[in-house]
Amino acid sequence: MEQFSWWAVVHIFLHSFLFGLICWFLHNWFISTTLHRKKEDKIIVALTFVVMVALLIYPYNYLMSFLYDVSEGLLEIPLARKQYMMLLRGVVTSGLFYFIQHHKMVVFQKQESQLEIEKLKQAQLEVSLNSLKEQLSPHFLFNTLNTLSTLTSEKHVKDFVNELSNIYRHVLQHKQKDTVTLTQELNFIHSYVYILKSRFEDAINIDIDIAEADQGLRIPALSLQLLIENAVKHNMATSYKPLNIKLFREGDYLVVSNNLQPKNSVSYSTGTGLHNIRLRYQLLFNKEIVIEKTTSQFTVKLPLAA
Repeated sequence: MEQFSWWAVVHIFLHSFLFGLICWFLHNWFISTTLHRKKEDKIIVALTFVVMVALLIYPYNYLMSFLYDVSEGLLEIPLARKQYMMLLRGVVTSGLFYFIQHHKMVVFQKQESQLEIEKLKQAQLEVSLNSLKEQLSPHFLFNTLNTLSTLTSEKHVKDFVNELSNIYRHVLQHKQKDTVTLTQELNFIHSYVYILKSRFEDAINIDIDIAEADQGLRIPALSLQLLIENAVKHNMATSYKPLNIKLFREGDYLVVSNNLQPKNSVSYSTGTGLHNIRLRYQLLFNKEIVIEKTTSQFTVKLPLAA
């Protein structure tokens, strides 16, 4: 029996390491060029390539033999068995490195896909948010100017213009922000309600019951304005049959509720507004809004975020 040699162990380790390095780079190149093939074709080609790389161990061993004798210090093994063991080692090493490279490439591709999806979601969020904010301008401005033209009191006109400027100041200041605090949104809503009351007078009642301690919580910008606008748009509002809108907190939700009294002829609704709010909640907070409808009441519950 030959004496054990650490030098022989180091030789074998270096021999295996260098062959593994060759397998690593070859499989990295191969997988990067075949990752998008059909699954059936990929399996056949992959197995073929694994075996081809494994067979490189023979010329590799031949070249290494010029540097050192890899069997030095080890037990003598019959040639046939040595060839078999060499092939087995080549297949195992090649297969192992193929699996590692393939797994690494699949994980990387999955991460890239997820990153691309997140970018698309973010882009969609920005488009939806900008679209939602721009909804304030056309018909709201038209109705507001009509209301302004009917005012006769100078003080009323000044107050009206002041509240209108507060509304557009809020829109401009928070145009680039995805969320606002309840304090910021409610200050905006108070001005918005003033404009509505100037137009509808006693036909609309809006009751806001939110504790001061809750006003640091956050919601998507302009969400409350849209819900109030929808209620006004789709319901009758007269002095003898007023539209009553309530805003209050219920658990982890901000509730916007109104009595249901649909107009006899309602303009076609695409539901885009509620869809935009739902989408923004999903993307910003990963939460769902709650919509409840009965014969007499329509309610939307918005999750609150810290």
